[in-house]
Amino acid sequence: MAGDGAWAACGHWHELLDMLCAEQGYLDNMALAEQLCAAQGNQTQAAFDAAVKSLRNWRQGIHMPQRRNFLLLTKILKVDRNDDLRVHWNRLYGEAKVRRTPEAAPRDAVAMDAAAPAVRARWPVIAGGGLMVVAAAALSAIHLGRGERETFIDPAASLEGIQAEYVRNVTVQVGDAVIIHGARGNDCGDAPSWESASVLLPRLVTGTLSDGGVGTRFSRRCGGRIPARAILFTARVPGTEQTSLYGDEIHIRVTN
Repeated sequence: MAGDGAWAACGHWHELLDMLCAEQGYLDNMALAEQLCAAQGNQTQAAFDAAVKSLRNWRQGIHMPQRRNFLLLTKILKVDRNDDLRVHWNRLYGEAKVRRTPEAAPRDAVAMDAAAPAVRARWPVIAGGGLMVVAAAALSAIHLGRGERETFIDPAASLEGIQAEYVRNVTVQVGDAVIIHGARGNDCGDAPSWESASVLLPRLVTGTLSDGGVGTRFSRRCGGRIPARAILFTARVPGTEQTSLYGDEIHIRVTN
């Protein structure tokens, strides 16, 4: 896999992603989308369609994947087999994140927050409408143009499984799929089944809610993280709406 070091010539993360996909036979995104859905624990048709569209956008550099999908791609493409490749892969991803356009920054940050709110102690997050950068143990420095310095966190250091946290404000694009809540079990116990968790889910105009797999969410009453059934929102139609999940208010905005 990329054994000849050709990946070193890639100066952008999406170029490296596309090269690795092509080398491993993922030419039309179908097979890779299936593996991505399987790794996410969500093999519905809606999730597959969203994955195909997302992979196309990622490989063309139109959008960047959220941390969770980035980490899954790292595993599926076996990037860790080569230490130098892994470092290059992580660095290009970090650079692409900090270089995103100002217009895309709020959406990107909200989507990242929706995918893995539990790593707020390590990553930049949206807080009170502004960008709050918190200290992190895994911070690394990278050089940008004109001598500027920015910091980013090695994404591989933040793999903690599925983060099924409640997200109050969700801003995504059509085709995006993000976790926006988590259904807890009784008495700090096991996560409920999807059949049980889905009973109280509302019907939405802008998208669909589906099973995001079993993850964890923070519970003050239980004194830490507990199992939870992740609720995955897949954006389908542009628009805005307000809904409620398990008693928590959620504002959703979907754009093209």
